[in-house]
Amino acid sequence: MKTLLLLIALAGFTFAQNAAPKDWDAWAKWAEKLHPITDAQGHGPDIGSDEWANALARRLGVIDAEGHGPDLKSDEWRAAVEKKLKPAEKRELLSSHDTIAVFKGIREHRCMGLTSLCPDRCGHSGKMATFGIVEYLAYEKPGEFGDPKQEDFMVLIEDNMGNVKVPAVIRDAILELKQGARVRLKWNHDFVTRDGASSPERPITMLEKHN
Repeated sequence: MKTLLLLIALAGFTFAQNAAPKDWDAWAKWAEKLHPITDAQGHGPDIGSDEWANALARRLGVIDAEGHGPDLKSDEWRAAVEKKLKPAEKRELLSSHDTIAVFKGIREHRCMGLTSLCPDRCGHSGKMATFGIVEYLAYEKPGEFGDPKQEDFMVLIEDNMGNVKVPAVIRDAILELKQGARVRLKWNHDFVTRDGASSPERPITMLEKHN
């Protein structure tokens, strides 16, 4: 019996991760992360200030050199900026997994990659949550290279630099789970093309406690 809905994150959660906040200060930080105006040392206008907004709009081509364009920080201006910031994305479903699982806990994961950034600066080391699959309720594999049925599902929720790797609501829901908790767990195996680069992604689409 289902007792508490932890979250439902629909399969293009990419995304919810990249969804523009409504609050101006949060929106400005979101935009700065996607298109930095300050340099690596933090030099530049205060994030969210008129000077910062003007620089962002000029760099994105929302206003021209003479300042012609939507009124600064207006809803029209924000919509125009968001359109420039959000990358075109193509998402192909390779397989979908609907399961009952047991939460095994969270461990520190160390990336075994061989790039110059591995393992400490690649973003692939950090807190890894693991679920053991008890049974499958449904499974589909529309893509030739979709994952087969799994015995475990693992997801990096936060890297070793403190960056959240999944939507915050998913991370928070997982952090609330006790080891051994049974959950209804659904995820997709997607093949995503974004900004000319392609890679697999496995977004959680449902997580809820289950007795």
